[in-house]
Amino acid sequence: MRRILTLLSALAVPAAMAVAVPAPAAALDPTKGYSGICTGADALTGVTVVIDFQELDGNGGVAAPTITRCSPNANPGTQRTGVKALQDAGIAVTGTAQWGLGFICRLENRPSSTEAIPRQSNPNYHEACVVTPPAEAYWSYWHASGAGTTWTYSSYGALNRNVIPGGFEGWSFSLNKTATTNPPPGVTPRNPAVNPSSPTVGLSVNDLDRRINLGQSTSLTWTSTNSTSVTAHAVSPATGGGSWSGALAVPGGTRTITPTARGTYTYTVRATGTGGTVYSTATLTVQ
Repeated sequence: MRRILTLLSALAVPAAMAVAVPAPAAALDPTKGYSGICTGADALTGVTVVIDFQELDGNGGVAAPTITRCSPNANPGTQRTGVKALQDAGIAVTGTAQWGLGFICRLENRPSSTEAIPRQSNPNYHEACVVTPPAEAYWSYWHASGAGTTWTYSSYGALNRNVIPGGFEGWSFSLNKTATTNPPPGVTPRNPAVNPSSPTVGLSVNDLDRRINLGQSTSLTWTSTNSTSVTAHAVSPATGGGSWSGALAVPGGTRTITPTARGTYTYTVRATGTGGTVYSTATLTVQ
């Protein structure tokens, strides 16, 4: 089943769907990452992960203070998804049975399957992690470049988005909020090591599982900051992946692509500004 990736839908498939429920991931792994924002050699290569439990803190008597943790990149210069950054920080991540890690259901085993989440429409709701979590109670996903002080809500899942080196990845539990009142993480996403004029760029495939059938089309979306030009830099392999070349809109936009052969393709976008040139990639499988 192919599904276009948008903001989390308020409509979930009935929980009676016959799919296996994923087992909860283990708790925080202290051998990965470290507490606080990324510093030293990790300051411009790692990414800082923030987990703000919001109303889950103290729910059912379970304390859950905000986590701020550096996620180092073991191979600086290579791309990492938001999910990989969570894992590299030692954060326990659980997806749904329906979509896997395409939709994050639990972080650090919260919300657990046994705690009641007081949704307005269902005050005794329990998250089973079978299908897409409801819009009334889900982990909202945010990001920041590290150069400023504000968070940006991500319209794309963490499995579809590459992190910004030196930047921040934020997760904030949203309970009974709307698209305009979702709370950003309560930590200022500022990295003193980041040059405020440095450009950033991100590229995402607009399919939940980054997989389509031959003959179908999908789209790539790019976003950038502090850029004067953005270019569809390359696709690898060079043939079969569809048209991906030339100048792109600044600071961002979307382009439809139609691959002509089966395979796994890596698309690269380049952004240039007064502070330098940066790249980002996204991968699509055509079956």
